[in-house]
Amino acid sequence: MHSRVGFLLACTKRRSSYFSTCSALLSNLFSSNSNRNIFAACQRQILIGSDVSKVYYLPDSNFRWLGQLRGFCRYPATAALEQFSDDEYECDYENHPASSSVANIDEWKWKLSLLLRNKKDREVVSRDKRDRRDYEQICNLAKRMGLYSEIYGKVVVVSKVPLPNYRPDLDDKRPQREVVIPLSLQRRVEGLLQEHIDRTQLISGKAENILDGTNSSDMVEDANLDENPDSFLDGSVMEKVLQRRSLRMRNMQRAWQESPDGNKMLEFRKSLPAFKEKERLLQAIARNQVVVISGETGCGKTTQLPQYILESEIESGRGAFCSIICTQPRRISALAVAERVATERGEPLGDSVGYKVRLEGVKGKNTHLLFCTSGILLRRLLSDRNLDGITHVFVDEIHERGMNEDFLLIVLKDLLPRRPDLRLILMSATLNAELFSSYFGGAPMIHIPGFTYPVRAHFLEDLLEITGYKLTSFNQIDDYGQEKMWKTQKQLAPRKKKNQITALVEDALNKSNFESYSARARDSLACWAPDCIGFNLIEAVLCHICRKERPGAVLVFMTGWEDISCLRDQLKAHPLLGDPNRVLLLTCHGSMATSEQKLIFEKAPQNVRKIVLATNMAEASITINDVVFVVDCGKAKETTYDALNNTPCLLPSWISQASARQRRGRAGRVQPGECYHLYPRCVYEAFAEYQLPELLRTPLNSLCLQIKSLQVGSIAEFLSAALQPPESLAVSGVSLC
Repeated sequence: MHSRVGFLLACTKRRSSYFSTCSALLSNLFSSNSNRNIFAACQRQILIGSDVSKVYYLPDSNFRWLGQLRGFCRYPATAALEQFSDDEYECDYENHPASSSVANIDEWKWKLSLLLRNKKDREVVSRDKRDRRDYEQICNLAKRMGLYSEIYGKVVVVSKVPLPNYRPDLDDKRPQREVVIPLSLQRRVEGLLQEHIDRTQLISGKAENILDGTNSSDMVEDANLDENPDSFLDGSVMEKVLQRRSLRMRNMQRAWQESPDGNKMLEFRKSLPAFKEKERLLQAIARNQVVVISGETGCGKTTQLPQYILESEIESGRGAFCSIICTQPRRISALAVAERVATERGEPLGDSVGYKVRLEGVKGKNTHLLFCTSGILLRRLLSDRNLDGITHVFVDEIHERGMNEDFLLIVLKDLLPRRPDLRLILMSATLNAELFSSYFGGAPMIHIPGFTYPVRAHFLEDLLEITGYKLTSFNQIDDYGQEKMWKTQKQLAPRKKKNQITALVEDALNKSNFESYSARARDSLACWAPDCIGFNLIEAVLCHICRKERPGAVLVFMTGWEDISCLRDQLKAHPLLGDPNRVLLLTCHGSMATSEQKLIFEKAPQNVRKIVLATNMAEASITINDVVFVVDCGKAKETTYDALNNTPCLLPSWISQASARQRRGRAGRVQPGECYHLYPRCVYEAFAEYQLPELLRTPLNSLCLQIKSLQVGSIAEFLSAALQPPESLAVSGVSLC
C-alpha cells in the first residue's frame, strides 16, 4: 500500500513537470490571438492525458510540432492506465465529482463542435466509463446542439442522425442476429401505417390535402384519386379511408402480377378451363342477382371464381368495399381452398384471404374473401339477418344436398328481395343445375367443362380377373376386433328389412350373368356379400397396387371412423402394407384435428407409397396431388331415421352415380389414374343418379330450434319453401314442436 502511494506521488510530480514543458511548447505553437482558445483546450487535454491531434484540427505546417507534443504529453496517462484499473479511477472520480465532470463535459463540447463542423463524420463513439457516468449531461448537451445520443451497454454514441435501439456492431458480448423482415410482412406493416396516417389526416381536417399525398414504397405506380371522380359515395371519413385502401390493394395486386412468381402463377391459372369463361362469368354476375354454375372436376371453379370477382373489384378501385363469403360443406375443404387461393395471390393466409370453421379460423380486418362452412354462415345469419357488408355469397358443392345447404338456400332466397345489391352464386360439380335455376326463378346457368386426365375404371368383376382373388362366404366378413364382436357377428345374420336401393342392387345382380368372365370370377361374384365393406378385398387390391402398379399415392374411400380404424389396424399387421419403410399409412376423418387432416397433402418420402384412408369428405373441393389410384367401397354413412328408437342415426348406404364419378375424378386431377370400384358394374348402373337430399331422409326435429331462432314465422311455411319440400305429414309433425 505504501509503495502504491509513493508511486502515485512520483507520477503526480512527473506529470506536473510534463505539463509545464507542454504548456511552453503550446505557447510557441499557438502564439496568435485567434488560437488562444485552442491553446486553452489543449491544456485541458494534456491534464487528462488525451491525444490532442485526434480532437482538434491544426494546419499541416504545425502538425509536426503537434506530433512531438502528442508523444510527449501522453506518457503519464499511459503509465497510469497500466498500473491501475478502471474501478480505481472511479473511486477517484467519486472523491472529486464536480471537477472531473466539468472537465469531461468541457471536453465533449469541443468534440461535438468538431463533429458539427466536419461534414464527413457522422458520430462520436466513446467507451470511457466517465462518459457513462456523465451520460445525462452529455445527452442534454447533445440535444441543445441538435444531435442524437444513445447508450449501448458500455458504449456512448452521439450522432447527427437518429440512432436505433440496438447496434450489433457495438455489442461485444452477444451480438444479435440481424432480422430480415419478409416482404409480405413489410408490405402489410407499411399498409397499416399508411392507413393510420390517412385516418389521422382525415380526422384532423386535412382531407383536402389527401389527393396530394405520396404513396407508400411498395406501390408500383402513382395512384391518382381523380381517375374515378364518382368513387367518393359520400363525404364520410370511413368512405375516404376505404377508397385509399382500395388504391393500395390495386397497386399491391399489380405488383404481384408483374413479379416473376406472379407471372408464373398467372400462367398456371390461365391454363385452367375456368379462365376461358372468366369474362362471361363476370358479366353474368354483374347483371344477375343469382347465377348457377356447374363445373366438372378439375375446372377450377372453387379456387378461381371467387378470385375473379375479388380481382375485378380491386382493379376497379372497389376492393375495400368488397366482401365475399364462400361456403364449403366440410372444414378441410374450407382450409385447403383458402390456403391455395392465398398462395395464388402471393399473400400469407389471413391477409385478404382467410377461413373460418368451427373453433378455428384465420382472418383479419383486411380479409375480403372468407372461406367457411355452411354452419358458420347460418350462425351469422342468426345475428345478422341482412348480411350487412357482404357483397357476394358463394355456395359451393350444392349437389351434395346436405341439411345445412338446403336450409341456407331457403334463408338466402328470402334475403334477396331485401338486399338487391347482394349477389348469390351457386356452384355444383354435377349437371343438375336446372333444378337450382328453376328454384331461383330461372336464374342463368353457366357450364364450365372440366379438365381431368383419363381415369380407367375397374369394377369388381375386373378386379377378380386382374388379381386372381377368390371371394368366399367367410373371407368377406369384416373383423372389427374383440371389443366389437357383435358388429362382426351381425354380418352373418340375414337382414330382415331391405331398403329400396338394396333391393335394386340384388335385382341387378340376379339379372347379370357375367358370361365374358372366367368361371373363377363368376363363382366369386356369386358369393359376393353386398352388405359387407370387404376389408380383405381392399387388402388384396392394395397389395396388387404396391407390387405391380406404377408409383403413386392411393386414396381409399371408407364409410366411417370405425371402418377406417379397423382397416388401418389390419393393414399395419400385414408384412408389406405394415412396413413403414415401404408404405405411409394416413387417415382422414371429420372428427380429426385440422393439423392431422393436413398431413394427407404432404408428399411421401422417396420409394414410399402413401395410402390414405378417408371418408366421403375427400370427394370434393380438395386435391391430393400425388393420388394415382382410388379404391371405392361404394358406400357412405348417411343420416337416417330409426323408427324403433325415434332418433336419427348414421348408417352406411350405397352412394349415387354422381358421387361415384366424383370419387373416380380424384385420381385424374394432376395425372392419369386408376379407379377400383369394389362392386360390379351392374350395381353401379342401379345407383340413383343423385343422392337423396338430407331434408327428405331425416327427421325434421333437428331443424325446429334453428327455424324458431330465425323468427321467420311458421315452421310449416318455412319448410314448404325448400328446394324439394318434405311431405306435408312430416312438416305438420314438426309444427307441433
